[in-house]
Order: sequence, then C-alpha cells, then structure tokens
Amino acid sequence: MLLTLSVAVVAIFTLSLAQFVFACVYARLFTKSSNRYADPSIDKTVYCPKAAVIIALRGADPGLEKNLLSVLELDYPDYTFCINVDSVHDSAWKIAARVRDVAPSRVQLLTLQNKLTTCSLKCSALAEAVEAQHPDVEVIAILDGDVSPHKTWLQELVQPLQDPTVGATTGNRWYTPAHCSWGALVRYFWNTGAVVQVWLNGITWGGSMAMKRDVINRTGMLETWRRSLVDDGAVVRVLRINKLRVAFVPSVMVPNCEDIRITNFIPWAERQMIAAKSAASGWTVIVLHALLIAICVLLPPAIVLLGVIRNDKGVLLLGLAGVFVYWGLAILSSIVVERGVMQSLFVSRGSAKWINRRVLLVYLPALVLTHLVYWRVLWGACRRNRVGWRGIEYRLLGMHDVEMVAYHPHSPTLSTEQYDNAQSTLESVI
Repeated sequence: MLLTLSVAVVAIFTLSLAQFVFACVYARLFTKSSNRYADPSIDKTVYCPKAAVIIALRGADPGLEKNLLSVLELDYPDYTFCINVDSVHDSAWKIAARVRDVAPSRVQLLTLQNKLTTCSLKCSALAEAVEAQHPDVEVIAILDGDVSPHKTWLQELVQPLQDPTVGATTGNRWYTPAHCSWGALVRYFWNTGAVVQVWLNGITWGGSMAMKRDVINRTGMLETWRRSLVDDGAVVRVLRINKLRVAFVPSVMVPNCEDIRITNFIPWAERQMIAAKSAASGWTVIVLHALLIAICVLLPPAIVLLGVIRNDKGVLLLGLAGVFVYWGLAILSSIVVERGVMQSLFVSRGSAKWINRRVLLVYLPALVLTHLVYWRVLWGACRRNRVGWRGIEYRLLGMHDVEMVAYHPHSPTLSTEQYDNAQSTLESVI
C-alpha cells in the first residue's frame, strides 16, 4: 500500500510541477515582451491597415463613457469606431451619443436592428456592425464596454495579423482589485488559472481581439456568430476548422480593478462555463482539468487521515508531502504569473501593485476558497442548460445551438449587476 500511495503522491507532484512550469512559461511571455509599440515615438511605417473598432453595448457599465472616449485617443493612423447599442431606450445610448458628438467623422453609432433568437444579442450586434463597415476596412477589432484600451492597443493587436497563419489576435483581462473582498480575491485566483489555460488552448477573449476582414468573410464567421451564445468561442471553433491559429499579444492585457461579491461571481462564472460548453471551446479540457485538480486537492488529506487512523508515520508523511507540494506550487504559480503580468501592465499602463500585507494574510485561504467555488461553478454549468446574460435568458438546445427565450430592452433604472442578481434568483427557482 505504501508503494501505491507513493506513486499517487509522485503523480500529484508531477501534475503540480507541470502547472508551475506552464505558469512560468506564460509569465515569460510578458517578460520577453518589450512593449515595442508603447513608445509614443512609434514608427508609423509598421503594419497599420485600415481598421474598425467595434463595441456592442447593452446597459451602461461603470466608467463606460471614459472607456469609449479612450478609443478615440488610439495612436493608430486610420481607423473608425463603431458602437452598436441594443436600443435607443438603453441606458448606454445617451452615453454613446455623447461620444459620437465628440468625433462625428470617426464614430459610427448604430442600434441593433435584427435581434435574432438563434444567438446572443452581442453576437447579433457584432455581425450587424461588421456588415455595416466600409469595404476598404481590412481589420475588425472587437472591444468590450468595460475595457479602457491604452493608446497603442490597436497597433499591438494588429501586428501579428501580418502572418497568414494567424486568424485572430487576442489579449486577456487581469484583475487588480482595489478592494480585496473575498469575492474579488476568488475572481482574481480564478482568472490567474484561467488565463494560462486560455493561452495553452489557443482560445480568444472577446473583450479584446482582432481579425482580418478577409478571414471573417471566407470562414463564414458572421453566420457562425448568428448561431452562437458567445463570439469568442465561435471564433476559436471556426479558426480551428480552417487551420488558422490564435496569436496571444501580452502587451494588450487589460487591467480591471472592479470589486465583486461571491454571490455575484458564481452566476458570472457559471455563464463563462456554460458558454464554453455551448461552443465546445475547450470544454473537455476544462472538465479534465477540474478532475485532476480535485485529485490533487482531496487525495493528500485523505492519505493524512489514513495515516492518523492507522498510526502509520510513513503514510502520514506522504500525505503531508502531497499537501505541501500542491499548495506550495499553486502559490508559487500564482506569484510567478502575477509578477509577469504586472511587469507588463506597469510599463504599458502604469498600473500599481495591489498585493499588500492584508492580502498576503488571506492569500492561502482565498486560494482554497477559489477551488471550492470552482467545483461549485462547474457542477452548476454541467447540470444547467439555460443562462441569464444582461437580463436576457438563453436556452442551450445542443452544441452550437442556442435560443433567446424572450427579448426586452435593458431598463435604464436597473444596473447590469441588478439584472444579473435577478436572473440568478430566477435560475435558482427554475
């Protein structure tokens, strides 16, 4: 039995070490990225085809106007800015109209005309916005409304598209919570592991990505969006079919300092998981990863308990070694990724370090809590086939098959958070 348990602990050590190595490689991407395009004196002869930045809006997130205005300050020679708002009754409409009035020659303001029931409203809006672009637009860049891009964001995102094997470029979101609540810390650790998985599996993040117009047209991307719950999962699937790859651009990592409660994080995370399930975007990998993590977390304490019951010092030490190895390397992995990402954010965005003594005191407990929440979220995503997003309910009928249950305009009197809370309550009763 001791030999069998030893093999199990060695396997846990190997898995934990692999996780740490991947974290190191990911962090190295940021270290090697010298932010060539972050210098104001950037060479304007670099690859800069005419581009369109597209944002689909439903509801006004905090800081929306500031984020939209930052798009007008991009250091890019030739681009337009298309904002497609869900309806004129939406709380984001007036904000978008003010931004259009700042630069009417650059900003194209649309309202979503055809609210398809076969996809999410965001996918409908993106497809309409792409079709509304002038034929001479060569690159389509997609941004979320809660993202404030830095001045060279578009240049950095576009450069890898020169490679004909690259179908899309993408960055990701990095959380630097101003208020370190338990919800914010759980989301931070969740994201720390997620960004590495996203990079490893060549997945795009729809909040910051770019594609050539030609790729969108010849791969039938718009028709795929019109049958999808999420835009980024559809992009990955279409690019893989067409043997094109996703290029990750470390310098366009986006900082986010918003706070969140655990009660709000769980439905948000479930929606991310359900979206991955609906698009088959790494879903098998996600489930397999969760099972391996469960083994690494639960088996060592079980071995410790067995050693105590049997009064076997050898078994007890093996269990303790497993506990120490997994959690020790998990902490080191998160620190390595944090240092790598923050080095890039500090150079390109001036983002300050946020981890202080208080955070360090709850670092391990928050990491343990994140694992528990992870399994709770995954369980919810596995058994649920409907999801609420911006106050709209969607039903998953099958792989790549979604139905919008009913449409209604976004109420200006309710925040997106209140909508999500209401939807979460509704789903718990269904």
